Amino acid sequence: MKRYLFVLASLFLLTSCNFTEEITFKEDGSGEFMISYDMGEVMKTLEEQMGGGQSNEEKEKVKMDSVVYFKHMLVEKADSIAKLPQEEQDKLKALENIVMRMKMDQEEGLFNIGIGSSFKSLDELPETLKNIEDAKTLNSKSDPSFSKMGESQVAKASEGMFEYVDFSYDGKTFSRSLKEGYDESPENIEALNKEISEMGEAKEMFEAMSYTLVYNFPKPVKSVTNKNAEISKDRKTVRLTMNFIEMIKSPEQMTLDVVLED
Repeated sequence: MKRYLFVLASLFLLTSCNFTEEITFKEDGSGEFMISYDMGEVMKTLEEQMGGGQSNEEKEKVKMDSVVYFKHMLVEKADSIAKLPQEEQDKLKALENIVMRMKMDQEEGLFNIGIGSSFKSLDELPETLKNIEDAKTLNSKSDPSFSKMGESQVAKASEGMFEYVDFSYDGKTFSRSLKEGYDESPENIEALNKEISEMGEAKEMFEAMSYTLVYNFPKPVKSVTNKNAEISKDRKTVRLTMNFIEMIKSPEQMTLDVVLED
């Protein structure tokens, strides 16, 4: 089972899945950023490839709901970390607020991985995003599967999207906007289209990938500018979903301003 979970986890940036970008704000402006990957379809595919000739009764049905705190890992590995160069120790220390959540239920076809971090204010978000990327690629030097991920245009697109996105929040208004002067390279779009066209049977699954924004606020939402965004019944959550590939090609469609009630 451990090997099975490792294969799933090591592929979560390379394979087809649905992405969710979630920010939860507290009253004081602090909060948590989480990027999640719905890999239910990936799990089903791997089950077919790894199931062999076992019957449904013989197969082990994995069910788990776990949270991994990087700060606990740093404590457990303190002796080994202390032997590393100071620069490497500092890089690992920067990841102490990272948390990874994994929920899996094979019987229900459910498999979600989330990785994120807390922040004291939204001004810390760029550093938070950098730490999340560093945590995701922590094993890249020793695990060839992670190196292969970096070669995928889909993976590059998902990892690089925050390079051109700006966030702002002052307790009354939240904005997700594009940085001034941003213009997606035609070469990158062409490479992405080419990769998808060569995916064979997996093409349809990749083309169906989605990207969802979920923003949770401590106060009710008064209005949101994006006409495709939905406000929850309690008016404290804004949700917006778009096809992932189309979002990469037209990121302006995922910009919005949220105004909160006084």
